[in-house]
Amino acid sequence: MKLGTELRAIMKKEGITGYRISKETGIGQSYISRILHDKGNPSCLTLKRILDVVGYQICFKKVSKSKKEGR
Repeated sequence: MKLGTELRAIMKKEGITGYRISKETGIGQSYISRILHDKGNPSCLTLKRILDVVGYQICFKKVSKSKKEGR
């Protein structure tokens, strides 16, 4: 799933608008809109600021890779 699609789903679930994110983060509404429509590529810091408003956090988790056969 793309970032914008995922973020829109979170915003809908939490009842938070792009306008509110813009006001609370100081990020322009046009850039928020670009992110939500998968046309913007936010930095980790920008994404963290957005997720702080909606009450989520960035979480990295290690994914195990399966070994290829014959190695």
